[in-house]
Amino acid sequence: MLAPIQSLAQFPYVVVRVACGMCPNRSGTYRLARLAAKYGPETPLDEVLARISADCPYQHGPRRPGDREPGQYVPRCHAYFADLDRVVPPPPDLPPALMRPRLVK
Repeated sequence: MLAPIQSLAQFPYVVVRVACGMCPNRSGTYRLARLAAKYGPETPLDEVLARISADCPYQHGPRRPGDREPGQYVPRCHAYFADLDRVVPPPPDLPPALMRPRLVK
């Protein structure tokens, strides 16, 4: 079993795709090198995802002492890394000709 990916330095693809399970129109594609230059290569993926989705209307900001925990019926941000959550992710960095085998006669 492979170790879980925890930082940008361990991300397996050159293109980082982010999607949202709650908002179908919110998705994005980022270059791994630009994210690593902006946030640092050892930044945890959870923190990168929180920074990318900071403008989400369902993202809860930092709580102050004394604030209550949001209830179970309060909508929350459902942003995720689209390529990491697939069961068998096809490598998005390969050219289309290399993604499927072709029959040559």
